[in-house]
Amino acid sequence: MKIAPCLLAAGLTFSAALPAAEKPAEPSQEWQPSTLKPETLDKVHEGLRGYDRCLNEQTQAHLHDKEDSRKVTDVILTACEPKLVAVKAPFDAEKVPAVISERYLRSKRSHAAQQVVRVVMSTQAVRSSQGKP
Repeated sequence: MKIAPCLLAAGLTFSAALPAAEKPAEPSQEWQPSTLKPETLDKVHEGLRGYDRCLNEQTQAHLHDKEDSRKVTDVILTACEPKLVAVKAPFDAEKVPAVISERYLRSKRSHAAQQVVRVVMSTQAVRSSQGKP
């Protein structure tokens, strides 16, 4: 029975000495730097700044609404939706696949919704705690 542990140790040593077979990564999983032009990125960022400005203005305008925070958030996001849709135009001009640009816009919309509902809910909570519903 002493031979079995020796064979096992020899097999492990031998397998560790073999070069590891490198498996090529799938092309879709490799990180690729952006191929978008700097001008396109500037247009996208300018559109996002306009969207953020709209969100701030609408939030300030509807901050003291007495409705449910989700409804107020929906009103704010709906008012600013055209600004966000305008961000898609530079992507379309560069022939970015629609799936990618839609995913990007969806993530921006989701992040904005989380931010706005957080602000609206906290304002309503402060107003409620002060006894002014």
